[in-house]
Amino acid sequence: MKIEFIIPTYNRPAHLSAILWSLRAQTSPDWTAHVVADCPPDGVIEPVMAMFADESRIRFTVLPERHNDFGHTPRNTGLEQCNEALVCMTGEDNYYMPVFVEEILRIAKHDQINMVFTDFVHNWGKEYIYVPSLLAYSHIDVGNVVFRTANACQMKLDTEKFSADWYMIEAYCQRFPGKPYHIQKVLYVHN
Repeated sequence: MKIEFIIPTYNRPAHLSAILWSLRAQTSPDWTAHVVADCPPDGVIEPVMAMFADESRIRFTVLPERHNDFGHTPRNTGLEQCNEALVCMTGEDNYYMPVFVEEILRIAKHDQINMVFTDFVHNWGKEYIYVPSLLAYSHIDVGNVVFRTANACQMKLDTEKFSADWYMIEAYCQRFPGKPYHIQKVLYVHN
């Protein structure tokens, strides 16, 4: 069982490099990453692709036209192409503690668990704030949630809504049997 991280990107190669390095630093090798670039300017994504050319777990897709919809179209594109049993739809400006994959897989192996989420630290401007995650609006982020791919593929992020990630989480919990599991540890940083 592996987690596939879907990472939308546009024009922040330093952030993208940081999240990919955080994945490479995982204590578990059981992850893949799919970077979906939202038609970035020429020369932006290519240096990052070259930096990670030797990493077979990372693949890149460049969309032919810009959507500029909070990363939702790139996430939906990645979700349609997801190859792993579990999926995490994150952002290019986030990163993960080295035990994130290991901790998630320890819980997700139980069939009755349909979703796993962790606590996180959120950067609100210049200040980092601890967020004990709750299944409630503005208390969870799609980047700290790992879904069962088979279920998540039946859903889509609404490309018109800024908070589409929350609405997807809410609908997922209502639609699919099983229970969500909350790992009460900070394993994710949202910038």
